[in-house]
Amino acid sequence: MTEIVRFAPVDEVAADLGLLTAAERARHQRLVAEADREAYAAGHVLVRECAAELLGLAREEIVIEQRCARCGSAEHGAPSVAGPARSAVQVSLSHARGQVAAVAATRRCGIDVERVVRGPDRALSPREAAWVSGQPDAAYAFTRLWVRKEALVKAGHGSMAAVQRLDVLAEEGPMDRLGELRITQWEGDGFLGAVAICADMRTET
Repeated sequence: MTEIVRFAPVDEVAADLGLLTAAERARHQRLVAEADREAYAAGHVLVRECAAELLGLAREEIVIEQRCARCGSAEHGAPSVAGPARSAVQVSLSHARGQVAAVAATRRCGIDVERVVRGPDRALSPREAAWVSGQPDAAYAFTRLWVRKEALVKAGHGSMAAVQRLDVLAEEGPMDRLGELRITQWEGDGFLGAVAICADMRTET
């Protein structure tokens, strides 16, 4: 098994705050809305469960840390598995109010989940914006593109600072591959998600 992917409603994750590190608990407590705190905790526990399953460990044995590659801050940045397992598995997580997602893989990966909403055209390339405007459900069309962009950036392709230049539209619609990254869409009740993982890998859901 080379990857574990999970999308789950927040209330279906046994989000034990005792599993979180002190830094995670501090970030959790700084969130104002209870729904955001619940989603944060669920996402950070779910990513532990994915990594634990991939590594054959208990979720209590997985420590997740975040560190910014640019400034070195532990207050933000991509999540990673701490300790000896760091080189064996890569992780990504996402949380929205009511829904969370996580992936653990032996190669680069990124995941995103969002409530279906019509976002701003400034997040899209001109070509993408024109495509969205021409779709019968613009919110659904926009979100299909947006979750792909987020997943790709988390997997190390492009940046959110230049997200307008990250065009994820193929001739037939939102793309399912970009370079060596394979993109898989997920759909839930009012939510859309996407996971990007290096090619030639099998996704389990």
